[in-house]
Amino acid sequence: MDEHLKELFFNEVDQGRLRFEACPEYNELMAQSEALFPTASLPKPVFRLLDLSNRLSFAHGFRLGLRLKRWAGL
Repeated sequence: MDEHLKELFFNEVDQGRLRFEACPEYNELMAQSEALFPTASLPKPVFRLLDLSNRLSFAHGFRLGLRLKRWAGL
């Protein structure tokens, strides 16, 4: 199931339905993170942490949506 959720996450990003850049707070926090490393891009562990946290948030929201759908009887 987790591999399927990962595929769904990347599909949503690729299709433009999940756009982190549309959130001003995300942009502000990303700019702050990038400012910590002005001479290079984000270190690989930091980038992987951000990527993993994005996917975990998506998976949690997806599972919550499924539970809410079952609870509502839809």
